[in-house]
Amino acid sequence: MEKIYEHIERLLNYHEYVVVPGLGGFVLQPQPARIEAGKIIAPYSTVSFNPLMQHADGLLAIEIARAESITYRQAMEMLNVQVNTMLDMLRNSKSLSMGRLGVFELNGHNAMLFTPATDLSFIPLNTGLQNIVIATPKAQKQTTVKVMTMPGRYLWRYAAAAVLVISMLFISPELNDPVRTESANLLSLSFLENELPEPTPEPVVIESDSVADPCPELVETVTETGEVENNDADLYHVIVASLPSQESADSYCETLKAENFECAHVLSKIKTYRVAVKSFDDRAEAIRFMEELRLTDERFETAWVLCK
Repeated sequence: MEKIYEHIERLLNYHEYVVVPGLGGFVLQPQPARIEAGKIIAPYSTVSFNPLMQHADGLLAIEIARAESITYRQAMEMLNVQVNTMLDMLRNSKSLSMGRLGVFELNGHNAMLFTPATDLSFIPLNTGLQNIVIATPKAQKQTTVKVMTMPGRYLWRYAAAAVLVISMLFISPELNDPVRTESANLLSLSFLENELPEPTPEPVVIESDSVADPCPELVETVTETGEVENNDADLYHVIVASLPSQESADSYCETLKAENFECAHVLSKIKTYRVAVKSFDDRAEAIRFMEELRLTDERFETAWVLCK
């Protein structure tokens, strides 16, 4: 008999999320490409966990029934038994492995924390792309100057030869080339520039956003076909819940507003109804607000930013 996480891994190959009744939902989160430590990190998808996704859509039970050749009712009973066993193991050992998905842990407040696995190659979007190493310029070799001393009896001979060479430089037009002279001057300036100390950049103070900041204006427009559209797609939203119905999303949104999260609102439906506690015009501000929210409120430890 296959374990629950093996069915979840298979379903994430074709779906953006999988709901486990009594536990929560596993959601695919696409990550853009970025530059880090001299490498271009390829875009990839990671797995996050949302404990608020409790509505059973039957997808996991149908997959279990198909794989085990049993009825849907038997699959639901098997699913409930395995979920209860997993929760008991998590309470006893404070840690639970979910195969190639990641690991569950209990913090000091008995809240579940999910850490995704570093190797998520079983997801189709993570195959075929590799990181690119950025080549760094080679350091220039330092030249050493050797000083030679000559005996006094040979000094006049070399002085005479030096005078002859200098006279030829003034006589020959090809050697007295102004272009070469300018190149030599530029070369000497480059050494002076290397010796100058680089200016120390001044530290940049970033003020953190507060919950009391004004909300960005949500503009609704009516198309020629009568459909109502808004500018949600132009903002960065800090998502704290993903619920299956409009009623449950509106109810949770009203709860947040009663707790001084006045900017909370429900986004347009994309398979589920996502509740944003606040939206921003700037991506960096949205990420800073999300990180502060995770640290200051245990209920939002799994908050994430929905980008454009």
